[in-house]
Amino acid sequence: MKSFETVADLVNNAISMHCEAAGLYRELDQRSESARARLVLEYMIKHEQQMEISLKSRLKAGTTGILATYIQYTFEDAPESFLAALAKEYPNPNADQVCEMALRVDGYLVDLFEGACKEIEAAHVNEYLSDLMQLEALERRKFTQTLNSLHDI
Repeated sequence: MKSFETVADLVNNAISMHCEAAGLYRELDQRSESARARLVLEYMIKHEQQMEISLKSRLKAGTTGILATYIQYTFEDAPESFLAALAKEYPNPNADQVCEMALRVDGYLVDLFEGACKEIEAAHVNEYLSDLMQLEALERRKFTQTLNSLHDI
């Protein structure tokens, strides 16, 4: 069953996802015994914090009309349950597993905005959500390039 949320709710959920992911990476960083995994985790914490700031900025830039638009869309997994499942799957991840987790979190967010874009017909709202999706996708590509260079270390 799909539920109704505003575009602002959707963006706030993405902001929360970045914040929660940073918290998960901090917890893992404190438990990790692998220097390489800690290096990736430290990068991920900064990445998630930067994405949280970027999305907050985009939220402030959104017009009341766009942000108040209701959308009938529910993502498969709630952010909290998605992150809890990742934490359970990787209780003490090595560097490669941290990379896998991070790619899955970024994929979740790209899919979230992509799915929302498919549900909105209003051009100005679709353009706003598409911009957010492109931001997430661009950051995912940059993140992947950085992980590849960290992988060589």
